[in-house]
Amino acid sequence: MALLDIITQAGGSDALAQLGKRVGLSPEQTQSAAAALLPALAGGLKRQSGNAGLGGILAQAGLAPNDATPSMGNEILGQIFGSKDVSRTVAANAAASTGIGADQLKQLLPLLASLSAGALAAKGAGQGAGLSGIMGMLDQDGDGDPMDDIMGMAGKFFGR
Repeated sequence: MALLDIITQAGGSDALAQLGKRVGLSPEQTQSAAAALLPALAGGLKRQSGNAGLGGILAQAGLAPNDATPSMGNEILGQIFGSKDVSRTVAANAAASTGIGADQLKQLLPLLASLSAGALAAKGAGQGAGLSGIMGMLDQDGDGDPMDDIMGMAGKFFGR
């Protein structure tokens, strides 16, 4: 199941639109921004699947878009990307591909990370899964490696 589907399932159909509204994006822009940002988030979560600190953050993450906080999101981004420079690069790349301002995407990224983590934690808890089970949910084709699925999502978005 794709991360976007997990978020929509956990947070409702307008969860992303509510986040986008907080940073001044239309629902369409928010959908485009999420499609550009989520593959990087999913990849970062996959790389950190064994990180105990990330597991604790995921367990605390909130689901509701109004509960998604920049501070929690920045903590998650710090765990999965390691530095603010990587987050800035992700936002800049998404800005280049979507035409949405990098400043708005920099504001959206931690909110999206917080919402994503909450949705993954809820999905994993509902299935009795740990963090490795959550990463398994990102493996759409069931081959044991979600990275190819994440890259496929990114490729579809960028027209490759």
